Amino acid sequence: MKLLVFTILIFLSFLSANGQSGIRINTETQVVCEGQVQLVVSGDFVNNGTFTPSNGTIYLKGSSKQNIGGSGNNTFYGIELDNTAGADLSSDMAVTNELNLNSGVLDLVNSNLTLGTGAIVQGAPSESNMVVASGTGELRKRFSGTPVSDDSDAFTFPVGTNGSIAEYSPVVMNFQSADFGPQAYVSVQVADTKNPFFSPDVTTFIDRNWIIESNDMSAFNYEVELYYTDADIILGSLIEGDISPIKYSNGTWYEPQGLIPDFPDAVEQGSAFIFASSNYMVWGDLTSFSTFGGAGGTGEPLPVELLSFSGECQDGASLLKWSTASEYNSSYFDIEKSENGFDWEIIHSEDAAGISTSLVEYEFVDANKFYNTTYYRLNQFDIDGLNQHYGPIEVSCEESSRLITFPNPSEGIFNLLINDQRFVGEVNMNIIDAHGKIVGTKTLDVLDGINVFPWYENVLEEGMYFIVLSSAQNKATLRHVISE
Repeated sequence: MKLLVFTILIFLSFLSANGQSGIRINTETQVVCEGQVQLVVSGDFVNNGTFTPSNGTIYLKGSSKQNIGGSGNNTFYGIELDNTAGADLSSDMAVTNELNLNSGVLDLVNSNLTLGTGAIVQGAPSESNMVVASGTGELRKRFSGTPVSDDSDAFTFPVGTNGSIAEYSPVVMNFQSADFGPQAYVSVQVADTKNPFFSPDVTTFIDRNWIIESNDMSAFNYEVELYYTDADIILGSLIEGDISPIKYSNGTWYEPQGLIPDFPDAVEQGSAFIFASSNYMVWGDLTSFSTFGGAGGTGEPLPVELLSFSGECQDGASLLKWSTASEYNSSYFDIEKSENGFDWEIIHSEDAAGISTSLVEYEFVDANKFYNTTYYRLNQFDIDGLNQHYGPIEVSCEESSRLITFPNPSEGIFNLLINDQRFVGEVNMNIIDAHGKIVGTKTLDVLDGINVFPWYENVLEEGMYFIVLSSAQNKATLRHVISE
């Protein structure tokens, strides 16, 4: 066997090899990299022999689409894609340390890319810098050790689709607990179409599905974040806030606990929330894997075809309006109200039309609103007692300059501005994540006038947070987005 060895020279920190026409390792040829070797390749990388990378990095810097393949074992310490034309895989590949998506789309085609237990993803993944699979390829991530039961070891799969348009729709995996075997990994595939198991009667859905499966692991409990794009939102008679993550596995539907109405014959598992403003769904306390999707309603005929549900501030009160295109055996509407988007109370009931085939408009004025932003949703009941939720929507009647966070979104460090007589003196500040967990707290000494309080005590993970301010007589809730 021929042996080629790349080594570090005494006076050099690395060795750079430029393959303007690509690199080909022939059968019975062994290439061994010793030390911090950098291979800058502008053509294809074809390994039909043996390649030992040591701690070297392969830099794909071509001007046309490149290919990584061959019959040999393509295991790399690091791969950096810096080619706007992208790159394709024609054989399985593994990265043990670092995948850098600097520029270009990496298409797995029908091959699998496996990231090691300590591998990290660098760069700025987006619709122009991501991993896609035009065929059956999977992006896999190995796991080992004991999961940390918070967000500190969550891993983002930088996946998307690249059909007629490029759409970045990553998946974030966060294990709360698990027993990992020696070959434990999670595989992810994403397709730009609704869950293929949905019936044609499902008319409100996310036009995207994610296949997430596990290997060699047991006793797991995890949370998943599923991101979608504006183009994926297909609304029938419902609204985006009615959509919930749904998954299908081995002939069984699974839905979050408390989903109203239930998906037909679905097994309840965990709890979920959709962040319509940020285009992602969170589903926690999961104990199985499968094909994920997003849908609103059950796919069965509804007694009410809702056209709209909206709210606005009018003279310091919340004016709520909703309208229906048709109603069949509808009984009444409950208006529910929340300060934080989690805890709801019924504040009003409105009789429905019963039977109608034409436009019916409703409205209600809530004069006793919460301070700052308030959330509302409709709960419609038919004469058989079945019900359907619509919403939530949010209404704010306060001046934006009185209570704000800035910058918003932020990367985890931001400022809270308070300029309101209702919040003078000792004010408690709690930061609550999407699951209702308090992740930060602070006591503020607020003076009359403009007060600015910086928040930099801990680094919050990416996502939506509720900042709750409480004084002796008043309470306010702000929303803040952490975006890395």
